[in-house]
Amino acid sequence: MLITLVFSAAASAQQIEKLFDKYMEDERFTYIYKKGLTNNTDLENTITNALKTSKRKENEKMLVLNAANESFQRDFLAEVDKALETDKFENTSYVRNGKANRVSEYLRKSSGKLEEVQVIKNSGGNIVLKWETYTVKNQ
Repeated sequence: MLITLVFSAAASAQQIEKLFDKYMEDERFTYIYKKGLTNNTDLENTITNALKTSKRKENEKMLVLNAANESFQRDFLAEVDKALETDKFENTSYVRNGKANRVSEYLRKSSGKLEEVQVIKNSGGNIVLKWETYTVKNQ
């Protein structure tokens, strides 16, 4: 029973990554991947210095859904919501402007790692899913 519990926890801990793997080759999406970005903005440096931590970006991935029918958009957003819930991301920010424009930000911390996800949806039918991972060290 313990082995099953450990396996199921490990399998479910990577749902957001599986989502990117699933859609990175899908022609309805633009997929963007940037590895090892280490240049923090001045604001990020100020915040990390004030908190006595060091934050180094490991990578950034984006899926941009440019055009799809409304049904697929709803299904994709439901998949994103399920992955974020399964991976235990915490919703830290939500902004709604108008009926169909929204930006949601999510955060997940674990020992030595920080993950940030943004979901951006606008009235034109575009959806952006952005996932950034950082290595965090206390100074």
